[in-house]
Amino acid sequence: MLKLLLSLYVAVFTSIVIINQVSEAIWTHWVHSAPDELRHAKTIAHTLKSSISPNSLPKESDTIKILDMDDVAWLPEQASTLKQGGILTSFDDTGSAWLTFKIPESTLLLQLGPLAPATSATNKQWLIKLLSYAVLAFLLMLWIRPLWLDLLQLRYITECLAQGQVPKTTRRSRFSAISNLTEQIYHLASQVARLIDNQKLLVNAVSHDLRTPLARLKFALAMLPENSREQGNDMADDVLEMEAMIDEMLAYARLEFEVKKLELIPLSLNELVQDQISKLSKLTDKQVSFQGSCDEIILLANPHYLSRAIQNIVQNADKYGNSAIMIRTESDKKYAYIQVEDDGNGIPKSQWESVFVPFSRLDASRSKGGGGYGLGLAIVRKIATWHKGSCHVGCSTELGGAKFTFILPLAHRTSSYSGTNAKLE
Repeated sequence: MLKLLLSLYVAVFTSIVIINQVSEAIWTHWVHSAPDELRHAKTIAHTLKSSISPNSLPKESDTIKILDMDDVAWLPEQASTLKQGGILTSFDDTGSAWLTFKIPESTLLLQLGPLAPATSATNKQWLIKLLSYAVLAFLLMLWIRPLWLDLLQLRYITECLAQGQVPKTTRRSRFSAISNLTEQIYHLASQVARLIDNQKLLVNAVSHDLRTPLARLKFALAMLPENSREQGNDMADDVLEMEAMIDEMLAYARLEFEVKKLELIPLSLNELVQDQISKLSKLTDKQVSFQGSCDEIILLANPHYLSRAIQNIVQNADKYGNSAIMIRTESDKKYAYIQVEDDGNGIPKSQWESVFVPFSRLDASRSKGGGGYGLGLAIVRKIATWHKGSCHVGCSTELGGAKFTFILPLAHRTSSYSGTNAKLE
């Protein structure tokens, strides 16, 4: 950071010095050296004033006039200038200039004119300013360009990392102030990408390789004699639990690959939720209430994974609720909201984020004994992120338990849906 600030300071300081010197040179040789009749006449007036006397006055003409100082009503400042021997510049109605000075040792005045006034240098002044700003911007662009190229490299590295790919070798700029940072981030991103690949391979390999010994174990348990059947049934339950956990791990690991080929189509949210409620009503004895939006809510989503996310939230409410589940859909101008509430014990505020961490189980009521492996809500959040949405948990104000809110962006919103509220017993 110090290198970046110092290089910027040196670039700006050097640019300003160069621009000032060049601007002064241009102003001196282009503006002040330009032909100027009035300035030239002032030089002649000074020479003439030093060589003239009352006895050697020039003859009057169209350009030279001799008059008495008392014949003109001079302003006090003008009279003071003339008495002190200065050269007075005045202008007539046509804009022409007259040079007036007092002849030494007399009250006579000598006027030279009319002289064309000096042309305005305003346009030249603005032109020089614009050129100066343009040069400053160009010099700063030369300083920024290597920095910009390195920033593009950083964007490329992060895009590769987001896709789980190892970024290709980057080209550092020798003149960039963050070239070392770019190189360090490149090595870091490469290492992270390799770790992600290794993690995926490890999970898949372990999950698949465990299936073979589990299948042998199930076969061995099925061949146990009748007197060991009770103990064998307990062991068989453990095997089934392990299989379910492996399936959950495989599903979670597979999500990392599926995001690259995710296909999104327009979906009706109310129909999708009602389909999950219909499935749940066949498996639970809890009271399930559904409050659907009066307007049809259309999402651009993947039906398989969005159904999986809604199913996980609803099953979570069924698992930890006591007797009632409330499901609600609504939307605003930009987003659709799926709210699932239960009347269970709820989740402490300090653990609201922990429930979305893979393999996280909060306490005995939300443990493996309840059938959970800590991956269901992690899958929900990952699917929400794929759809550029979010999922968070809070407290239910109506039922007193947990309240999960699933937020997704809308594709469009119409008013053709006729469904209102539905209640499943």
